[in-house]
Amino acid sequence: MTQAAPTSKTRADRPFAALNRARWSQYLETPSEQAALLSQCGRATQKRFLKDIAKLMSCLVDNMELRTRKIGMTTSNGFFLYTWETIAKKCDLPLWRVKQCAARVIENGWLESTQPRGMKNGQGEYVCLASIKRVTEKYFDVFGLLAPYVEAAKATTKKLVRESKQWGVAIKYILTPITLLDKFRRRKQAHSKTPPPN
Repeated sequence: MTQAAPTSKTRADRPFAALNRARWSQYLETPSEQAALLSQCGRATQKRFLKDIAKLMSCLVDNMELRTRKIGMTTSNGFFLYTWETIAKKCDLPLWRVKQCAARVIENGWLESTQPRGMKNGQGEYVCLASIKRVTEKYFDVFGLLAPYVEAAKATTKKLVRESKQWGVAIKYILTPITLLDKFRRRKQAHSKTPPPN
């Protein structure tokens, strides 16, 4: 049975997440004066679009594992990655709008999204697994949050050590996406079943 990390507070309550939201509130007051909020060609971005980007980036940082910067949650069976559908619900935005905002922040270099592949049930055709979304250090640097992020990432190590002891699972497995752990497990099983050469 998969166990999620027990907590009385949500990730959005973390001081670093609150600092990120406060920075967005500050920037949205005078968006045309913020170089970080201009388009790639130096033009001002529509304020409504910026507000939705702010929602997305706030949601991503609120739901980010601080050591790896991946979006999801730690469990006893590995790291549970959030899909775009889950993020859209948390943002209270339509999925198409979240993907539109995501395209912009990826273009800005604030977010990386990689799409691993695996075999369905270990056989047959390749299928796309949940994408690994990771907030970049460039984002924190651009918003003047790099130093606070580094401190917050150091502080989260104690929580990971506690979870590791509680679940009896190594930290590296807690931080590895569940879908990838499953993929590696199947590969190892298939390799062990291969008869040795004559």
